Amino acid sequence: MQDRYAGDVGDFLTLGLLRILIDRSDLRLGLVWYRVPDETHNDDGKHVSYLEADNAIGRHLRSLDPDLHERLGDIVRSGRRSVAAIERSAALPIGTVTFDDYVDIGVDPRRDTATARLASRRAWVDRAVAATAGCDVVFADPDNGIRPRDHPTPRHRARADKYAYLDELAPFVDRCQSVIVYQHADRSAAVDVQAGRRLDEVSEALGVEALAAVRASRGSCRLFLVLPAPHHREHFAARLDAIEGSPWARELVVYRPRLG
Repeated sequence: MQDRYAGDVGDFLTLGLLRILIDRSDLRLGLVWYRVPDETHNDDGKHVSYLEADNAIGRHLRSLDPDLHERLGDIVRSGRRSVAAIERSAALPIGTVTFDDYVDIGVDPRRDTATARLASRRAWVDRAVAATAGCDVVFADPDNGIRPRDHPTPRHRARADKYAYLDELAPFVDRCQSVIVYQHADRSAAVDVQAGRRLDEVSEALGVEALAAVRASRGSCRLFLVLPAPHHREHFAARLDAIEGSPWARELVVYRPRLG
């Protein structure tokens, strides 16, 4: 997550999904931002026209969650877009615990030893796990998505901070928390095929029965992988069914795991 994304249309859909899944329940959300410094090489984060009063798409999105639309609009209009602004805005479900330390892969990846960089990242994960100890559900929000623990690019290398390595999510699963994790869709295959592959990947790596992947396509195409703890499965299944029967279904497409 980068501060420059705060309040864009991707945020509206991400936070809208979290509010549907968590609000009006006794579940407490922990949000691990996987925060990285702002980049300037592209126009990501500039998808804010949906906040303009005369924008047709914006009027449609506002009808889905007027309160969220207004709160994100306030952030963008303030000119001070940031993770901290979202945390202060009451856009997140009530009682949400956030962990917004920058992902730590060492002070200087060019000079620090691999061992030192790995230790820095492990310490960052430990702090994230400690910060969310009292939560029922953990949402991990890396810039790009997940990687297996044995990915060819190790987690201490440059730009690895934009990914959540799957074994970093294991401590949440191990203490019976539900996990939702962001995954950027790419052009490797049709999005529904990617969704199925990612659900299979996380289920195998974490030893959980994935429930669904939710697709949101405005701004950029993204997936949210929903991995409920057994005692939360019925709750999340009902909330996803509700999405499919509501106006949100135009924006949030639910993919179920492939059978067999």
